[in-house]
Amino acid sequence: MERASRRIRTADPGRDVVVNPRAVNARMPAASGRSPFSALLALTALATLLLSAAACQSSLPIGAAAPEPRAEPVLMPGPISPAREARAAELLARAQDAFGQGEYEEARRLAAAIVSDFAAAPVSGRALRLLATASLRAERYEAADAAAARYLALLRPGDPRATELRLVQGEARLGLDDPRGALDVLIRIDASASGPTLLERARVLAREAARRAGPGPLRAVLAGAPGHAALTALLHAWYARALFVAGDRAGAAEEARRALAAGAATPDSVLAEGILSGKLPGEPRTPPTVRIGSVLPMSGPPALADVATAIEEGIEVAAAMRDRELKVEVKAADDRGDPSLAAERTSELETAGVVGIVGPLESSNLQAAARARARGIPLISPTAVDIPAGAPAILSLSGPDPAAATSMARYAVRAGLVRVAVVHSEVPESEQEARAFEDAYASLGGELAGEYSYPAGATFFGDQLAAATEALRGAEIRALGLGPDDTLHVEELQPVGIFLPVPPEDLETLAPQVTFFGLDTLGIQVLGTGSWTDPDVLASVDSRHTNGVVATAPEGAGPGAPGYERFKAAYEEHFQRSLRSSLAALGYDAALILLEPVRRGARTPGSVRAGLARIRDVEGATGIFSVLDGRLVRRHRVVRIDHRTLIPIG
Repeated sequence: MERASRRIRTADPGRDVVVNPRAVNARMPAASGRSPFSALLALTALATLLLSAAACQSSLPIGAAAPEPRAEPVLMPGPISPAREARAAELLARAQDAFGQGEYEEARRLAAAIVSDFAAAPVSGRALRLLATASLRAERYEAADAAAARYLALLRPGDPRATELRLVQGEARLGLDDPRGALDVLIRIDASASGPTLLERARVLAREAARRAGPGPLRAVLAGAPGHAALTALLHAWYARALFVAGDRAGAAEEARRALAAGAATPDSVLAEGILSGKLPGEPRTPPTVRIGSVLPMSGPPALADVATAIEEGIEVAAAMRDRELKVEVKAADDRGDPSLAAERTSELETAGVVGIVGPLESSNLQAAARARARGIPLISPTAVDIPAGAPAILSLSGPDPAAATSMARYAVRAGLVRVAVVHSEVPESEQEARAFEDAYASLGGELAGEYSYPAGATFFGDQLAAATEALRGAEIRALGLGPDDTLHVEELQPVGIFLPVPPEDLETLAPQVTFFGLDTLGIQVLGTGSWTDPDVLASVDSRHTNGVVATAPEGAGPGAPGYERFKAAYEEHFQRSLRSSLAALGYDAALILLEPVRRGARTPGSVRAGLARIRDVEGATGIFSVLDGRLVRRHRVVRIDHRTLIPIG
C-alpha cells in the first residue's frame, strides 16, 4: 500500500519540506536533524545513490515541477569498497543528526572525516557541503569559506546549487569583516539559476556588505560583475549611496539612474530615487546592541579589588563613548581573584552571548579562562603579563613587547655599538624581550658579547653586571696594558652596550647598581625597554641612575597625548568627577580595542576574533596599538633619558 506524502518541519523558520516516501529528499535530514534512513544508509550504497539523485529537490517551491536530477559531485572519483562506502554513509547520517541538534562542531568533525578519509565515496560531496554549512554555524569562517569554494569548483556553470554555497561564502566573509570579499562572491550569483528565497537572502547579505564597504570596493566589484549577475542593480544603488555620502552628488546620481535602469526593486529603488531627489531615505535610528563581558576580581583581596574597580570604570567609559554608533552593554562577572571562578565566569559569559571579554587581570586567571572557552571567545587582559602559548585571541596590554626590543636592536646597530651584552630577569616577559633583541641584533650583524640572567625577585645583580662588563671591556682593557691606577680614556675604546629588558619593579634596586659598578665610566651604553621610561620608575629612581639611558617609550601615551586627553574628557563627562586613577586608562584601552572590530561591523565572537587580528594603529589612552603575530603591541619611539625627561632620538 502506498503511503501518503508527509510534511517535515525543517530547521529554517517558515520553511517545511513535503516528502514523498518514494523519492526521499536527500537534504531533509540535514535540515531536520533526524534521518529515519540512517540504518539503511549504513547497510547499502544503493540508498546513498537514491538519496544523492534526489538532492536537487530540496529548494523547490511546493507545486513546482522537479528538474532533471543532478548527481552529487564526488571529491575523488575512483573505486571504493562497499564497506568503506557504507561507513562514509553512516558518518554522514551522524553528521546530519548532530547538525540538526545544533552540535555544529561535532557535525564539522564528522563531515571533515568523510572529506579527508572517504573522498571516493558517493556522499563525499554532500559531506563537503555540510562541512561548509556547519563551519559557518560554528563561526569558523575561514573553514566555511574554504569548504564552500572547494564545493563550487566541482560544479558546472549554471548549477543551482552554486547559489547556496556562495551565500555560505558571503556570510563567512562578512563574519571575517571582509565586505569586499563577500561582494566578490555574491556578485557571481546567477539570476537565472537561483530561486526567489535564495535571491532574497543574497540581497540581504549584499546590502549589509555594501553598507560596510566604501566606494572603492563597490566600484571594483561592479566593474567585474558578470552579465548574469542577480545583484547588479542593487549594488549600483548602494554604490550611489556611498558616493552620495562621500559628497560626489553627480556620480551618485549617475549610479542611481543605472540602478533604476537595471531594474532595482524595493528598497533599493527607493534608495536610488531618494538620491536623485537629493536626499537619502530615512534610516532606522535605533542603534544595534552589542554585549561585551568583563571578568574582574571585584570582591577579591582589597588591593586587587581597588585595581578592578578602576579598570571597570575605564571599560564603562569606552562602552559609553560608542553609544552614538551602537549600544554597548557590559555584562560584569566577579572572579574574586580565583582561577577556577575565572574559568567558570568566562564559560557563563560565552554562553550568555557576549562577543568578547575584558579580563581577567592575573596571569593564572587568564590562563584558566583561556582553557574554559568553548568557541575561542576573545579575551583582552589589561594587566596579565604571562599569555597562554598558542591560545588564539588572547591579548594583553601588559605582556612582553618584542617589538620594543627589536627597536632597540636596530638602534644599537645604527649607533655603531660593536658588541652588546644582555642582562635579564628569568620572568617570561623579560626572557622573551631578551630573545627578540638577540635575534634582531644578530640578524643585523651585531656581536652578542654574552647573556646573563638573574632569578625573579633578586635584589643583588653584581655578579651579572660584573660578568657583562668583563665580556664587553675586559679583553680591550687588558690589551691596553693599563694598571689599576692608570687613566682610562673611554674615547679610545670601541662603542659597546648592555641591554637590560627588566621588569619595572626591579629597577629601583638594579639602576643604582649599574651606577655603582661603573658601567658609565667604562663607556658602556645602557639600553632598555619601556620599564625604564615608566612614569613610576622615573619618579621613584634617582635621575643620576637613569640619565643617559637609551630606551623605548610608547607613542601617544599619558597626559598631553591626544588619546589620553580624549579618555580623560570622556571619563570626567561620564562620571561627573575628576579622573581618580590612571589605572582606569587600562580598562578603557582594553575595551576600546575589543570594540574596534564591533565598530567596523563585527557582531559575533568569531568576527570579533578575526577583526582583532587586523587591528592597526588604534589610538588609546596608554599608547597606539596594533596586533602583530597574535600579540598586542604599542608603537614605540627610541628616547634618551635626561633628568626624567624623554628626548626622542632620530
